[in-house]
Amino acid sequence: MELLNTEFKRKFSVSTYKNMKLSLAEMSFFKDFVNDTRGDLYPVLDKTDDCAEAVENNRYKLTCGKVTRLFCEFFPYATYELTASISDGEAGFLFAFPTFDAVITACEGSVQYSCGDNSTECKLPECDDGIVTLIVSCRPGAFDVYFKNNGAARYLCTFAEDKLKDSSREAFFAESKVALTASGSVVVESVLAYMDNGISIADIRPVRYENGDIITEQGKVYLTASIRMQAGAYQGVFSWVPGTCELELTGAVFYDAGDGKWCSDVASSLLYHRGEKMWYLWVCSFSHGHILGHSVFEGDVRFGVNVVDIKLMEKAPEGADISEFLAFTGDEDPDLFYDEAENRWLMAICRIDPETKGYRYVFFESEKPFGGYKFIGAGKKGAETGGSFVRVNGEIFFICGNDFHAVSDYRIYHKNGMTNAKFDYPDGGFRGWGTLMPIKMGSRTRYFWLTFDRHKGSDYNWSYGNLYCFEAF
Repeated sequence: MELLNTEFKRKFSVSTYKNMKLSLAEMSFFKDFVNDTRGDLYPVLDKTDDCAEAVENNRYKLTCGKVTRLFCEFFPYATYELTASISDGEAGFLFAFPTFDAVITACEGSVQYSCGDNSTECKLPECDDGIVTLIVSCRPGAFDVYFKNNGAARYLCTFAEDKLKDSSREAFFAESKVALTASGSVVVESVLAYMDNGISIADIRPVRYENGDIITEQGKVYLTASIRMQAGAYQGVFSWVPGTCELELTGAVFYDAGDGKWCSDVASSLLYHRGEKMWYLWVCSFSHGHILGHSVFEGDVRFGVNVVDIKLMEKAPEGADISEFLAFTGDEDPDLFYDEAENRWLMAICRIDPETKGYRYVFFESEKPFGGYKFIGAGKKGAETGGSFVRVNGEIFFICGNDFHAVSDYRIYHKNGMTNAKFDYPDGGFRGWGTLMPIKMGSRTRYFWLTFDRHKGSDYNWSYGNLYCFEAF
């Protein structure tokens, strides 16, 4: 393929909104755990004397009184979902933390929140036959509440909670749990805990081998992408059947820089080094001053919920030049690549230019993946973002997004300069990512481009984006 003169054609576009799940826990209503004496699936934490409960027809029923039963562990970025008939009662979750409790329940007409002296409520839209699906997504400092309408999640409100700001500390969430709480006449149909894909997805990159080849397993590739929440984000991992709209959430990755916090940093560059049999990673640590961190580790983070211990780059002294391989506040979107032909590591960092105040890429090379780098060049002025090294027919390209105001302003850097990418229906962009992926399929190599726009899924400024898939023919 002649990349510089190729037009990319739109295959599909899609907006994702809390429609993918990685299951963490589920309440089972197959057996009568209320009366079972040879097991205790959901231990009673609190129960009134007049409580009458039963498990019947794969439902949990409470006819009077009040009860709280242990459900599962608490995780600070997880979502907890409950579907129940609440026409004559209320049901929800009790979050039991080391030094305080928080309770979120749904009753007819409202969702109520209480935590110590803090209590509030928000109006709940009418639900069919008194059946409501309550969805609570957690993040440090807040609970975001949703409900289901016609089978799809809809945002309802946010309960801010200062006491929750340290919930990402392992010492905090390791001692916390979640319980089902109900009172009055209630019929519970399901109780779930899961990681989800948030309200939108951004910052897409394939998981690759050290030389940039995309890892393909059983017809799927794996993508790291930031999962955007009502506010904030965390690093998700998705499987994708190339050329289709078949996306699945398979993992979530969090980062510990030595302070015991599982931080929700994003924009990672994840490689598997086949010779070393280790994973290499660079990531933007927004949680530690908006600088880069890196790691080498053995465990496969594409599946499940994982934490990676990272080492932060050395901070640049005041007055340092941006061509130095040091940490500058604002550094983001790193990419790592091993140039086999030249036996060198290439590193790209998206960095704020002190003259233009805009982002531009700076490039380095080294004999080692995490140090010893020397400056070899910089991108053009603009507002660059989301760049990746891509090898096409043996030639190395660097492709990135650019410009807050232009649709599909993508730059393709090559040995003879820079070219703007061409699209038949130019959307995605407004600083989308240059995620071009050569993937061997059958007897051909196909070239897919997955990117996103910045549609703002919530009032949070970084809550983008819709997904777009293009292919070069």
